[in-house]
Amino acid sequence: MDTETAQQQPLENEQVELNAIGKAAAQFLQYGANASNNLSSTFNNMDTKHWIRLIVIVGGYMLLRPYVMKLSTKIAVRKMEAQDAKEKAEAAAKAQISPSELRGEVEAAITIEAVGDGTGADWGQKARVRQRVMLKEMIEADERRIQEEEDDKDIAEFLVD
Repeated sequence: MDTETAQQQPLENEQVELNAIGKAAAQFLQYGANASNNLSSTFNNMDTKHWIRLIVIVGGYMLLRPYVMKLSTKIAVRKMEAQDAKEKAEAAAKAQISPSELRGEVEAAITIEAVGDGTGADWGQKARVRQRVMLKEMIEADERRIQEEEDDKDIAEFLVD
């Protein structure tokens, strides 16, 4: 029996080494115990002055929070509207077609801008080129339609009823 108790005593005195998950769980439990102790001691040691201070702070937060949220929303909306107006003004300035573009110099500008190095620095460049090509095609289609209407009028002049 003495040998059995001698073998058991060193085992009881040794601490078991935890793995990483065990250490994390033990630390988490320690944090929880500390938070629980601190919270309970805080509320147990509060006097009337501290209770009034806590009620004023929480009540003020509850009363002022909706107004602060509305104010921050209004400010954000104003910023977004100003940014949209600025972008629309820039787009309108860029969207104006110059007379030289109507004369046919659009093709040269599009082909020069279409050639690129393919880096990520020009995001959206292909979309802008596609937009310009589409606008050019729309202008050409409108010109063809107007030309066809004029041709129909010329033909109608020569027809005899």
